[in-house]
Amino acid sequence: MSDLNIFITSNLTSSERRISPQWDLDYLKQKLELITGIQPENQILQYYPNQHSNEYTTITSPSNGDALLLSSFNLRSYSRIHVLDSDPDSAVNNLDFDNEKENNDNGEEFHLPEEEYAKRQDSVLHWKKTNQLGRFNPEFNSLQEKLNSENEEKLRDMKVGQRCRIINIEGERRGEVKFIGKIESLDKGKDVWVGIEFDEPVGKNDGSIDGVRIFEARHKHGSFVKPKQVEVGDFPELDPFADEDLDEEL
Repeated sequence: MSDLNIFITSNLTSSERRISPQWDLDYLKQKLELITGIQPENQILQYYPNQHSNEYTTITSPSNGDALLLSSFNLRSYSRIHVLDSDPDSAVNNLDFDNEKENNDNGEEFHLPEEEYAKRQDSVLHWKKTNQLGRFNPEFNSLQEKLNSENEEKLRDMKVGQRCRIINIEGERRGEVKFIGKIESLDKGKDVWVGIEFDEPVGKNDGSIDGVRIFEARHKHGSFVKPKQVEVGDFPELDPFADEDLDEEL
């Protein structure tokens, strides 16, 4: 049974991970602690099989204490597991979520200087350092190399004008590749980005960044993404009424 791409989210984190259906639930929770910082015994797992629905089921261990394989939950690729912390006094639940900005007496927002923010013990930054998440993960460099390799592999078969799709936590979006290259205003031109014009207004821009035109797209139809996220192929426009027609036939 092959691995599954599952979106893992919590109140502080969001990432895509590969999960084996052959893992048992206890092992999954150990892995989730490294991602979310939530201790296994305090984890409440909400499984969202459909990205377009708010309906979920709670993944629980059997009352007899037996090991339970993930294959028994019928998990699907590109579904989502949301992790909640049941301990109201945990460090995660007591983080200062607004520590990067505060309001003065006039209600105007201001940002803390970076050096002052780095000293705070109740910040998301400090929490990530303590739990070795993101760039503080000891394996960050090796993971970054793997990501770069995956991006390069995708770029080999990618050309401007191809149809494509992106499947992420928001669901499936389809469109056309309009641009492939480096952009100075994004990460100082270090990485290659893919510009996409989506079929529907689900993008972030019109193909422009900071007033600079990169490619032509309709308003709210354009976005720039990493190559790893893009799948090129024969992906015609989705029929928004397909599900409704099916319901009528039933």
